[in-house]
Amino acid sequence: MHGERVIVAYVKTNVHDHHEYLIKLEILEELVRSLGGKVVCRMVQVRKKPRVDYVFGKGKIGELKNKVSEIKATSIVFYNTLSSKQRWNLERSLRVEVLDRYDVTLKVFREASQDVLSKLQIEMAALKKMFPYVKLQASIKYKRMRAGFKGGGEYAYHKQVNAIQRRIKILREKIEKCRIKKIEEIRKKKKLGGKIIALVGHYNAGKTSLFNRLTGLNKPVSPSPFTTLSSKYASLLDENTYLVDTIGFVVDQDPRLITSFEINLIDIMNADLVFFVMDASDRNKVFDLKLKEVTNILMDIGVNSEKLIPVLNKADLVDEKELVEKRNKVVDRGYSSPVVVSALTGYGTAELLSAVKSRLKRRLILEV
Repeated sequence: MHGERVIVAYVKTNVHDHHEYLIKLEILEELVRSLGGKVVCRMVQVRKKPRVDYVFGKGKIGELKNKVSEIKATSIVFYNTLSSKQRWNLERSLRVEVLDRYDVTLKVFREASQDVLSKLQIEMAALKKMFPYVKLQASIKYKRMRAGFKGGGEYAYHKQVNAIQRRIKILREKIEKCRIKKIEEIRKKKKLGGKIIALVGHYNAGKTSLFNRLTGLNKPVSPSPFTTLSSKYASLLDENTYLVDTIGFVVDQDPRLITSFEINLIDIMNADLVFFVMDASDRNKVFDLKLKEVTNILMDIGVNSEKLIPVLNKADLVDEKELVEKRNKVVDRGYSSPVVVSALTGYGTAELLSAVKSRLKRRLILEV
């Protein structure tokens, strides 16, 4: 997407939403820019539901077509999840590449991936997302070539579809082996009395910076989203307590993406404690949305709220009044009062470690 001139598009189905959709578009545009794309225009339409064949209504599609020509856009990214039919129709009509936010997120993942497991999971997610579109594309392409049963067009169609299915099967088997290995590694740690503490939160909340501060390590930190794709382990407090940095979440995260990165979630689901890290410097409405969305994701993957320690990071960027306000927002969501820290300066980390010791001791007493 480097150098692409991108139009960001969205069908807003909630007429009462006057702020949240703008934040969602900001997050999507941030992902586009991280790939080197230049957002040149936003187009939003309010409808009860996206149109089945083109997402936008007919008039808006005409407007979008004119805009593509006028500003020389080279791709369009919809916030809405697109069906294969919608994407096919849009690309035929507009003559530019059309993506949705899931496609863009996978592109960001692909650029950030460094290890074999990440690459396997990303390829698997991309193929599963692409498969219905390829089937539609191939069926249309080879339709005219078909001259009866086992005709050349039908053979070519099945050859292309079967190739993807075979690759998905191979990837699934490799990932399953990694999943079994991961579960066995965690089982061994637990058997030896090991305790696991997982860092979770929206991307760019400062999880890796906090991981480095608490462990003394120097893992890569970047303002780009999803710097961490595979879990990183390090000792904390003692050799039998592990801090693990995990993949960042994103607002409106597609359930298929969560499923595709199941191995990363194994660390979170098996953790004895979970640091829910939030960016205290986010604007209030952005903070509210991320707090709500990450809470929903944690509930969906079955993280027990009793394990959670909320952490307000980047305190060095916020005044005391705003910290109090955001602390109250977290408490109003049903969490305990968050520990306020700055991964940059080290402020509050002693209090965080003290909370860890206290909670682990309490869990040990309960287990006995």
